[in-house]
Amino acid sequence: MSAPAPAPATDRLPVYACIKTHVRAAELFAGWPREGRVLEVAAGSGAFARRLLELGFRVEACDLYPDQFRVPEVAVRYADLSERLPYDDASFEYLSCLEGVEHLEDQFAFVRECWRVLKPDGRLLLSTPNILGMASRWRYFWTGFFPLATRPMNEHHKAPVHDHIHLITYYELRYILRTSGFTIEQVTTDRIRKYGLLHAWAWPFVQLATRRALAGESDPRQREANREIAAHLLSPDLLFGRTLMLVARKPA
Repeated sequence: MSAPAPAPATDRLPVYACIKTHVRAAELFAGWPREGRVLEVAAGSGAFARRLLELGFRVEACDLYPDQFRVPEVAVRYADLSERLPYDDASFEYLSCLEGVEHLEDQFAFVRECWRVLKPDGRLLLSTPNILGMASRWRYFWTGFFPLATRPMNEHHKAPVHDHIHLITYYELRYILRTSGFTIEQVTTDRIRKYGLLHAWAWPFVQLATRRALAGESDPRQREANREIAAHLLSPDLLFGRTLMLVARKPA
């Protein structure tokens, strides 16, 4: 009997997210305990699932097209992220969804499902295009469109799962996470966009305008939250980063 063919190497798998997003996400996971199970949501061909395996995690995966998954060591299930995930409550210590939430019709329902399948003290890693970056703001000013959504979506597609139908800002995604019960643990990016740095001259004006916009809050609890929001909004990662990467925790 011939030996089974080796599993495809990570760099040979089709990658739908930016490879630098995978690298940065793996760096984040590398700092966490190798305990419990990880669920890779919207796993695609399995490039990031294989990275997690190589880091020593116990990985499972789900995707709308599980037949495209190419990592035989990882169990994969069909999952429509607009519906209930096919897992029991409190099943996983970690959950990752890279470049997925911007494709969903109901981002609130998805985040609540993440909450449901995570164990208490579990972590959720999300990544999505950073439309608050200076380069994105500049493009939107001139064209009315953000990068990665540079023209109107094809309204003749019945199910535009590959389109960025719901690009989302940091503070909107934060609101969904916080109102679903998560705490925000880290906000970062995968890489700084050189094109965005060309607009660094506007940073003082953006800082002033942002702080003035947040200053009108009357609720003292939200004023406290706004201080953290401002720190994130005005950070180099969000002003000049290509991808918004956010780590949230389900309280114990």
